[in-house]
Amino acid sequence: MFMFKKSKSKIDYIKIFIFLSFCISLIVSKYNLNNYDKYFEKDGIASAHIMIKFDTRRYLSHGAEIKKDLEDGKNFFETGREHFTKYLPPRLAAAYYYFLDVDLFNNFEEKKINLGIHFPYLIIQCLFYYLSLFFLYLVISKKIEKKICLPIVVFLALEPTIFQYHGTFWSESFFFTLQIILLILILRDNLNFYNFFLIGIFLSLLSLQKQVAFFYIFFIFFYYLLYLKKKEYYKLLFILFGFFLIQMLPGYNNFVRSGKFYLLTADTKTAVYYNTIRPIILKSNKVTQNKFDIAEGKITLEWLKKNSIKFDTSKINIGKSLSFNFNVYRKSIVNESDKVKYDKFIAERTIKILLDNPWAFFKHILNNSLHIVLLNPFHIYSDYHFIKSEFYYKTDTHDKLVPVRVIYSILIYAISLVGFFNLIRVREYKLLIIIILSMLYFYGMVSWHGNTRYFVPVLIYISFLFGYGCNNLLQFAKKKLIGDNII
Repeated sequence: MFMFKKSKSKIDYIKIFIFLSFCISLIVSKYNLNNYDKYFEKDGIASAHIMIKFDTRRYLSHGAEIKKDLEDGKNFFETGREHFTKYLPPRLAAAYYYFLDVDLFNNFEEKKINLGIHFPYLIIQCLFYYLSLFFLYLVISKKIEKKICLPIVVFLALEPTIFQYHGTFWSESFFFTLQIILLILILRDNLNFYNFFLIGIFLSLLSLQKQVAFFYIFFIFFYYLLYLKKKEYYKLLFILFGFFLIQMLPGYNNFVRSGKFYLLTADTKTAVYYNTIRPIILKSNKVTQNKFDIAEGKITLEWLKKNSIKFDTSKINIGKSLSFNFNVYRKSIVNESDKVKYDKFIAERTIKILLDNPWAFFKHILNNSLHIVLLNPFHIYSDYHFIKSEFYYKTDTHDKLVPVRVIYSILIYAISLVGFFNLIRVREYKLLIIIILSMLYFYGMVSWHGNTRYFVPVLIYISFLFGYGCNNLLQFAKKKLIGDNII
């Protein structure tokens, strides 16, 4: 597989570069904490923590609850609350709080975030990422020329859209790490049972870090079906075994806590409804938001009563208004097992609405699919300077940065396109197929949403196209320069 002669150089500057990049990530992490490990203030009153709010607060606070449950004597499978979204991030946070004996909150009544306790967490996060990059380099350096490895490693180490997350509490950095570990296991071309078992384990961990990766296993299966001999197909069972061995942990945790065994989180089943249905309906039927909410409220209330779901009527203001809010109705349901049924109802309702409005759905998805590929190296900057993204989108700062993002995106994609054709030219089909399959999967799973942050995992695979593209352009430039000098 894409074999080249090894370099004879005694000093491997790429390894040194990886270490220096790790050091830079620590410096940036410390800078972020020095400047943003504090609260937004308005009129002298503290509100949200700058670095830990909304999504990050959700799973870090869940981690704090898990630590408290463990200290209160609960066993691991009894700990925590319902996993509405990601399973692994709260567990990683809980491990950090538990083993280092630190607390996210001052207490569980006020729930004020303690300051000055987070740097070790970011050190661990950065260390894991750059160690995975180091081991990836060890694998690809045996198969790819060093002059191609260099831009691949530089891209993965310092490309700003990726790099910005290492000094934050977003779940992306650990997700990137797991992606790279999976690539290591695949690219080293070891076809023994143990390697397939590890691939299954890390596929499962990847899906627990972000459930968008849950069905990635099918693309990995397709890749191996292309290259394994038919008599070796049975080895794929070891991937399944490793995958479901890990999946049993959250499944059993859900069963012990709620009495119902399930794997997919609520967010997986309801995200499309929550993020797309309202704009699709409002655009296609030209109804007001109020009319839509009242109609959905009536349908949902009827379903709750028909299925004998126990819910708190005071939370949805029965008798005052039937205005529908997905989260409010869900929170009104008393039993977690009934919430799982509710999520299934929402998923089925989503499919029905989309089938009834195919053209509006197509236009909405197309628009979001085009928007999501616009790279955003400034996400963390805006996240730390604006309490809500909605505020940022309406500012001159956002408008001024859009042209920069467009130019940067075009540059990255242009170089990567050159790399794509270069891989075809040199017939590196095996590498190209795993890269393209992975890009298509992670793009396809999030393209409907339109949030550019969800596209960033695709850049892990684009790095290889970028590396080959840089090398090809450099070779072309050298030939032109030599040719001009000869003339």
